[in-house]
Amino acid sequence: MILHQITGRGRRDLVGRCAKRMKRQRGVALIIALILVALATILATKLTFDGFLERRRAIGVLAAEQALHFGFGAEALAADVLLQDLQNSPNQTTLSAPWAQTTQPLPITPQDDPEGEPIGTLQGQLEDMQGRFNLNNLAHIKKTTDGKFEQDPVPLEQFQRLLVSLGLEAKWAGIARDWIDTDDIPGSPDGAEDQIYTSQTPPYRTGNWPMMSPSELMNLPGFGAERYRIIAPYVSALPDANVAINICTASVWVLESLDPMLSGNYTPEALAGERKTGCFPTKEAFNNILGKRAPLVAPFEAKSNYFRLTTRITLGTTEFTLYSLLQRGSGGGKVTPLLRSFGTN
Repeated sequence: MILHQITGRGRRDLVGRCAKRMKRQRGVALIIALILVALATILATKLTFDGFLERRRAIGVLAAEQALHFGFGAEALAADVLLQDLQNSPNQTTLSAPWAQTTQPLPITPQDDPEGEPIGTLQGQLEDMQGRFNLNNLAHIKKTTDGKFEQDPVPLEQFQRLLVSLGLEAKWAGIARDWIDTDDIPGSPDGAEDQIYTSQTPPYRTGNWPMMSPSELMNLPGFGAERYRIIAPYVSALPDANVAINICTASVWVLESLDPMLSGNYTPEALAGERKTGCFPTKEAFNNILGKRAPLVAPFEAKSNYFRLTTRITLGTTEFTLYSLLQRGSGGGKVTPLLRSFGTN
């Protein structure tokens, strides 16, 4: 009887221990199942998000490629307008001509459904780059009376006047010229060559080459973005070192930079009003103001060969901006894209 009771208790203990062990196992299994579900959810979310990113990336790349080709089309349209302007007005390039007028956004429709819902818009605007001071003129070399060659001081003085009229320091003209010229000798007390640039953090060297973009001014030590924002609308970086200013399209500050005698002769309001119908000031009036000083003034003209086309394309949620520097050949020549940049001028 005693043995039977002990055996019964052992069985009960054994059953209890087994039940506890099973409960613990079920608890562990439940935790493992929850962890697996969480991992599967995380993995599914990551795969879904990665797939979304890949689709967006593919759509963006395709839209950018499409927008670039639409930009090429805008260049072709701009070339037709500029050549037509050359035929209509071979001796003058004015802001009253069709090329200078603001355009409305053009709808872009699917190729297979021209009457369908537009998939985007395209808008272009041409600017005369010869209405600005060409920074590469600073490197112009002239021949002296004794047959030697030296740096032309006229562009340097012109840029100094432009800087001062815009509230900037004249010293940047000499520093910019040293950035462009091919030697390693500062051209003025304000100049800067490799010994200045290699002491910067990080160190770098002077360009010793014509500027490709006016934004290279920000490479000058201490020039900074704020000064660049002020000067940017009035300067260009054209491939020629002796580009004449178009007095029909230049701003007041660029006109006045040509010679000190011109200061105070024009106002922005007067220029805007007179240029609605043609060239202002005319070359004759300009020469009359300058008088005998005209041959000493920086080169000026009434026509232009360099233009910048800004094309803005929107495709869905993708926005794309293409800047194209165009050169119009004289004598009825073709229009050639010289430089393209994306999203920055």
